[in-house]
Amino acid sequence: MKLIFGNPGSGKTKALLELSAKNNIPVLCESQARVERLLVKAKGYGYDIPLPITMNSLSEDVKEVYIDDIKRVLDAVLHTSLAGITVNSDEDLEVVDLDKR
Repeated sequence: MKLIFGNPGSGKTKALLELSAKNNIPVLCESQARVERLLVKAKGYGYDIPLPITMNSLSEDVKEVYIDDIKRVLDAVLHTSLAGITVNSDEDLEVVDLDKR
């Protein structure tokens, strides 16, 4: 799993869209409005990404996803505000800090 973090405007979404295009993995979004926004962004960056999906269109056929803004997605799924999360730091975790490039 890749964990990309940085301040607003640091390029997190752009980096994720680049990965989506490169690896043909869709982005999971909290809403159809966000799907449309990501399609516009991807086109602007010149990336050909698979169609982003929402929780409603998630199926067993989808084996992997990227998530742009985990808090936004979990807030929508849980119908509450996410106060914190944990992430296991194991061999499969690659951390990319866009503020330290």
